[in-house]
Amino acid sequence: VQAGFLLSTVQVAGMVLGLVVGLGADKWGLRRSVLAGLLLMTLSSMVGAAATGFVWLLTLRVLEGLGFLLVAMPAPCLIRRNVKPSELGARMGWWGSYMPIGSAMGLLLGPWVLQATSWQVWWMILGAVSALAAYAVLRMVPADSGVNPAPAAMTAEGWRPRLALTLRSPGPWLVSLGSMVSSGQWMGIVGFLPTLYAEAGLSAKLAGLLTAVVAASNMLGNVAAGKLLNRGWSPARCLQTGYVLMGLTALLAYVQVGGEALAPLWLRFVA
Repeated sequence: VQAGFLLSTVQVAGMVLGLVVGLGADKWGLRRSVLAGLLLMTLSSMVGAAATGFVWLLTLRVLEGLGFLLVAMPAPCLIRRNVKPSELGARMGWWGSYMPIGSAMGLLLGPWVLQATSWQVWWMILGAVSALAAYAVLRMVPADSGVNPAPAAMTAEGWRPRLALTLRSPGPWLVSLGSMVSSGQWMGIVGFLPTLYAEAGLSAKLAGLLTAVVAASNMLGNVAAGKLLNRGWSPARCLQTGYVLMGLTALLAYVQVGGEALAPLWLRFVA
């Protein structure tokens, strides 16, 4: 149960502060927001390595979630601002792969690091990776423009109508609902696959490898979606295809009959 809380707290910041951060990123600057988020993630991981109890770990995970939000919210706009319109679909497809790539690398390397050292060292390594990412953004991403193209949006009189319009519009609510459904399946499947494999008697290294393969396979869908959008597929068609496939394969992977899995382990892995 505690592991489930630790898995989900990174998303708590997005649930509570997503709209505020989205509005604030315009004021702070997209690049500044990404840099602040990466540094907060670095600090949370480094301090988290010294945590001695569940409450501290949970608190630092919430701060890490805020840092993650400061990166994930402005990044698509930052990509849109710096690429050609003809390249946007493919670039956004690669951007959508950040979660499966990071999850796969963590699951693949984590068991080896944990066997050689401790989870504290692993958290410090992840913090250092976030620091390197911040350095890369600082050196390679163009600075925010000093002249705001819409200064009225930065005042209270500017963001209040935008907030009201967002809350009244059905589109953002439907997109949020769709993201909730897909991310719920993602976290439920990938987050607890190591437990499922451990119950099947697999070693930690093999369980990490198999879970990493599942996480990495999600990247293929992200990249494929970008290419399909460039070839004329509508976003609705991509979403419908993805939801149907996720629903069917999740059932095949987890449904039990009489306490026994409906499908053998190898077929559940393929699903």
